[in-house]
Amino acid sequence: MTKQVLVSICGRQFDLEENEPIELVTTGEYYLKNGKHYIFYEEQMSEDDDITKNVLKISDGIVELKKRGVSEHTMVFEIGKKNHSNYHTPMGMLLMGVHTKALTVTEKEDGMELWIQYQLEIQGEHVSKCEITIKIQEKDV
Repeated sequence: MTKQVLVSICGRQFDLEENEPIELVTTGEYYLKNGKHYIFYEEQMSEDDDITKNVLKISDGIVELKKRGVSEHTMVFEIGKKNHSNYHTPMGMLLMGVHTKALTVTEKEDGMELWIQYQLEIQGEHVSKCEITIKIQEKDV
């Protein structure tokens, strides 16, 4: 896979009244180091929002997503495990729990696809069942 990639993300939360998918398509950079895949990309949900810098790290059976911006947190996805992290927001810190139910990583010659199902908790309380699909593919130059 080339260094320049296109990152497509589609996420859904199922236990909320509005469960419309959240979709993002952006460009990023891909690196392979010590058998681990790294994808660096930025997101901005609207023109008025600040930019969030993201690092997606993919290794054997573990996907880690670090977000840095107005809100900062790390989500670790590992089948059958509940991982906790601090979710730093402008209003204060919250304890976030991610319990991964399913995780599939499919590698292709020109990219990869991730599919993750998980349950999200905030401050120990169930928030929703979630699903995220991430597609990384070579960017046409």
